[in-house]
Order: sequence, then C-alpha cells, then structure tokens
Amino acid sequence: MGTKTKSSLVASGNTYNPSLIVLRDKGYEIWLEKGENGSLWCARKGDQDFLAYSGPELLGLVALWEHLGDAWNQQRPDIYGELMDAMD
Repeated sequence: MGTKTKSSLVASGNTYNPSLIVLRDKGYEIWLEKGENGSLWCARKGDQDFLAYSGPELLGLVALWEHLGDAWNQQRPDIYGELMDAMD
C-alpha cells in the first residue's frame, strides 16, 4: 500500500469550479451578478438566496445555512474572539 501524502486545500482560483460543482450537485441554482466591486456569486434553493465574492465563500455560506438554519448568526461561543486573542 502506498503512503498517503498530507495535502492542504487553499481557497483560490482552482477551488471556484469544484465549489460550484458541489453547489449544483446539492440542488442549488447558481449564477453571477454584476456588483459594485466585481462579480457576485449567487445561489438559490427554495426561498433562500446566498451571495458571496467567490465560489468557495458561496459554498461556505450554504454550509453555514444548512448546518444552523435560521439560527446562523450565533455568536456564542466566541470562537472568532478566541482565535484572534491567541494571535496576540
């Protein structure tokens, strides 16, 4: 058996299309809109719309919604604050 090599996944240009593939496979309608600062990546399923500045970001918003639903804006525990404090 071969040795598995550690890899890293970085949100960059080569992750846009795979992110869009996942969204389409999940049943989301996807499209681009012209925004003030470039393109907005958009997805819709049912009555829920998502807008982001990149394909990976769009997929992240969908994952957030699918996991937390209407309670997506949770602020406790403050993991963001913990990570920022750890940088000091």
